[in-house]
Amino acid sequence: MHPWQYARGRPAIMNMNRKILLAAILLLLSASFAEVSGQNKIEGIVLSKQTGEPLEMVNVFEDGKEGRTLYVTSEDGKFHIESGKKNSLRLGFRRIGYINNYEECKAGATLVIVRLSEELNTSEEIIVTGESRAHTDLLNTFHITSGLNSVDELISRASGVALMRRGNFGSEPVIRGLNSDRMSVRLDGMKIQPACTDKMDPVTSYAETGNLESISLSKGAFGDEGCFSSCSGIDMKLKDARTADRFSATGSINGGFLSVSKGIRLEGKAELKSERFGNFTNVTYRSNQDYKDGRGDEIFYSGFNKINISNSSTYKTGVSSSLKADIMYDYAWDIGYPALTMDVKDAEAIIAGVQYNTRFRNSFAKELESKIYYNKITHIMDDSQRDNRIKMDMPGWTNTSGAYVRSALQLGRADIDAKAEGIVSNANAEMTMYIPGQGFPMYMITWPDVRKNELSLSLSAKQSIGSGLMASVRAWGGPVNSDVRSEIGLSELRIFYPGFGGTDSRFAGGIYAGAEAENAKNIITSLNISNSVRDFTVSEQYAFYIYNRFDSYDYVGNPYLDPERSAQLELGVTLSTGNVAVKTSFFGYYIEDYIVGVVDSSLSPMTENSNGVKFYENITGARILGFEQTADLVVSDKIQIANTIQYTYGTDDSGGFLPQMPPLMGMLSARYKTGIFTFQGEGVWAAAQSNVNADYGETRTPSYAVFNLRASADMLTGL
Repeated sequence: MHPWQYARGRPAIMNMNRKILLAAILLLLSASFAEVSGQNKIEGIVLSKQTGEPLEMVNVFEDGKEGRTLYVTSEDGKFHIESGKKNSLRLGFRRIGYINNYEECKAGATLVIVRLSEELNTSEEIIVTGESRAHTDLLNTFHITSGLNSVDELISRASGVALMRRGNFGSEPVIRGLNSDRMSVRLDGMKIQPACTDKMDPVTSYAETGNLESISLSKGAFGDEGCFSSCSGIDMKLKDARTADRFSATGSINGGFLSVSKGIRLEGKAELKSERFGNFTNVTYRSNQDYKDGRGDEIFYSGFNKINISNSSTYKTGVSSSLKADIMYDYAWDIGYPALTMDVKDAEAIIAGVQYNTRFRNSFAKELESKIYYNKITHIMDDSQRDNRIKMDMPGWTNTSGAYVRSALQLGRADIDAKAEGIVSNANAEMTMYIPGQGFPMYMITWPDVRKNELSLSLSAKQSIGSGLMASVRAWGGPVNSDVRSEIGLSELRIFYPGFGGTDSRFAGGIYAGAEAENAKNIITSLNISNSVRDFTVSEQYAFYIYNRFDSYDYVGNPYLDPERSAQLELGVTLSTGNVAVKTSFFGYYIEDYIVGVVDSSLSPMTENSNGVKFYENITGARILGFEQTADLVVSDKIQIANTIQYTYGTDDSGGFLPQMPPLMGMLSARYKTGIFTFQGEGVWAAAQSNVNADYGETRTPSYAVFNLRASADMLTGL
């Protein structure tokens, strides 16, 4: 090689080495940057503590900077955040319906797993259809899958609830000694006014377990915005139609037989699902003959027949919005009531509603729900099958129209719920008496075509205060106006109230405050207080000689009543360990201006064999105390056990016992499910009740125990 050749080649080699060195340096810097970048990136997933399922729409923020959302989880519950130069961040996780959680998250670490606990609501929920979500989510939600259960049976198995039975159909729910006069019962958020003056058609009688998803029970004015004018409430959630990525059509048929009444129950379901449209249809038929008691004696006039048809359709108008339409038709006939002197010839309900839902991301408003609805009830009582000397026809009609707008909001760390609702209802009932030897029937208006206009506004806020502590406040209320539109009915009321003009305006509402603390890993305590003013029932204000079989008195309303004011205090303790969940509640009410029937001995009754006439009046006050406990145990995926025990004690200010107070009572139930078969055994018991008041027609009752065994099978599933 010539020297000049060596001299020319050396710089070329040096330049190549420099390029290789530069490339290596850049590669090392790139890897180093990638490593640093990976270390400053936080990735994780948010799960439900109760179900283990991923949670979407969870707001992720840095602790102390609640107003700035860093990320909103997607459908798979995952999130990722760049932490900048920080090696770790203390992040907060917030979603409506769950308790806020805070976690110290390290950058570059393995996948961060965050679990949010569902809020322990002041209302309880009974899951009616579907599968139980998790073993730890069974508190007060004992899932009874037997197709033989009615809505009444499901409600009666919740703690704090008793049923006033007048027959084998349409039992009146009583929550902690508070009857339907102090209770708001709704169907999928829709208010429904029963049409029977004798309480033979509670709202629960117009639904079937096959078209319900869940039943929410509120045991106080703080429980649910739907009972703003009552002391307690029930809301039966309809089963919604669903959509799916792929088209599918499924169906099922099930049937059952009740030996005690030779009862037949048939039910058919059909469901269509597509990417944007879903439809769910349910048809239920029930027929029962007169049942037999524990001694084998037939209880006459206790049979009934009923058909219920419901349809729910949903259409996805967008990624986070949907339109839903529900319609239900319920018809029952030849309904016997052995505890009463009359039966029901026909009971018919038409219920419809249209609802729009939408969800927002990264905004002050998180969810918006609006709904309009209408329902019409027709209820016809007669005694054509009874051997009564005086025959009577007692039809009743109601219709209710309503609309509401509800929004879930977030302001900093607070979850806010706002709702505005307007309701217009009409109630009309009459009675025709056919007296032997009298050439013409006697006619009177018992509900004088009462129109009621209600407007309510509700605002509530919940906020996590530190780890494991949740505080909530709520205020609600609005005007309630009523007027009598029947001239005949108004003239009847003016017999006792000459100066009554036929209209009335009141205010109903209240305030609530509560706190909930997770004291230990598996223990939650809660304290709730409320003060509320409730609305009147149509009978309390405007009844005209309505016979009450409970105490055998004719009742007359009082348009000049003072509204009841209720103060409530409740302490709850929940223990959940593994497959066991136990909740204990202690409660107390003081109700000022308590409304009861007071005897007017100067008047003669209208109904044959009636004890006399009572007017609705205010007494100074009443107090109710009690406790209830629920325990749930999941032995395995196939075996589940539930137990409830409860006690209620009520007195008025003069020391007399309040009516309709249940004694110490309870229920133990065990269920075994395998394949398409479900077997369930249960024992229902009650202690003797000696705390009775003869002024309300009560007598002492002995203790009792009833044992039930039932079995069911889902047939032809997946048609």
